[in-house]
Amino acid sequence: MNKVTYEKKALKGLRKIPRKVALQFRQSFLDIADQNSGNHDIKKLAGREGYRLGIGSYRGIYEIADGEVRVIVLNIGFRGDVYK
Repeated sequence: MNKVTYEKKALKGLRKIPRKVALQFRQSFLDIADQNSGNHDIKKLAGREGYRLGIGSYRGIYEIADGEVRVIVLNIGFRGDVYK
């Protein structure tokens, strides 16, 4: 199993969103770390490094570190606020 690391800002974001959505994010990031990102709403970010994972009206910003599959979650929040 590969590793998922949450930045402090991402953990704070998880606490602010509804519990059901937070659990979906956690499971989705585990799937991505295990290279099983088949039916998730994932897009490469334009103008900066990383990817975004969308669940409903919420977005999670993450990076994959150094060629190894270690997902670093940078931020999670409402879709209008997460890119700032």
